[in-house]
Amino acid sequence: MNQHKKLGLVTVLYNSPDVLSDFFISISLQEYTNFHLFIVDNSSTPESLNLCKTLSTKYSIPASFIDNKGKNLGVAAGNNQGIEQALIENCDVVTLINNDLIFLDTKVFSRIYESLNTGEKLVSPLILDYPAGMIWYAGGYFDELRGVAPHINAGNAPFSPSNYRKYYSYAPTCFLAIDKQVFDEVGLMDEDYFVYYDDTDFLYRCSSKGLYVYLNTDAVISHKVSSSTGGDLSTFGVYYLTRNRLFFIRKNLKFPYRFVSIFYTLLSRTIKALLSKRNFRNAFFRGMYDGLKGIK
Repeated sequence: MNQHKKLGLVTVLYNSPDVLSDFFISISLQEYTNFHLFIVDNSSTPESLNLCKTLSTKYSIPASFIDNKGKNLGVAAGNNQGIEQALIENCDVVTLINNDLIFLDTKVFSRIYESLNTGEKLVSPLILDYPAGMIWYAGGYFDELRGVAPHINAGNAPFSPSNYRKYYSYAPTCFLAIDKQVFDEVGLMDEDYFVYYDDTDFLYRCSSKGLYVYLNTDAVISHKVSSSTGGDLSTFGVYYLTRNRLFFIRKNLKFPYRFVSIFYTLLSRTIKALLSKRNFRNAFFRGMYDGLKGIK
């Protein structure tokens, strides 16, 4: 198989040793071998990074390590560190990839490469949630009236590949292959987001340049959703999802979408806050305040 393009895989660690074994096994099974793994450690302890070093040796995976010495710089900054190193090392494609993924199909990288080799600039696999096996990502778009980027068919059972559309404006960066030229056109991740909505902002900038995500449904992976941050089930997730949604709206959307989406976000978050326990209520209100004020 033609393996001319060098893939740079960028993953950011945050205290997640329990998911790493499956991640490294998945990578080690791939038929496409012209890749290099760039591991950025935002963890508070060295446990995850040390385990990565052990597993990369065990499975003969070429890897470089960026140690932030116990400081959590955020997902966006961590991804930027990995992207910059991948570009320095002449990777043709940068794949932003979570380490809470499982893909036992040996042809995932090969199928992503096939799409890139035909000229696609942004490629995503079909992503199922784990362990249920339902659709988590099979396309996405920007809803500018609400300031969100919904996933299409999320929660449904997978269906025939011929029934999926091929191009979408949005995809999450839990597994997104990006041609290096894209960074010249749209820049890197916006580090003001820290975590959540950094991918929304990046893909919005891409779509504004006419760059859309190609969904390769022949490449299928599974995602242990929010295994590190807890997503919207944690006060951490509630705060950053609320704050960054408003960051995104204020930065990117124009009138009347900006006005309508801010109003909708404040109304819907206030209702959720009032129906939540005190710690979650406080997280909602802090997120709304900081998002409106632009507090980082």
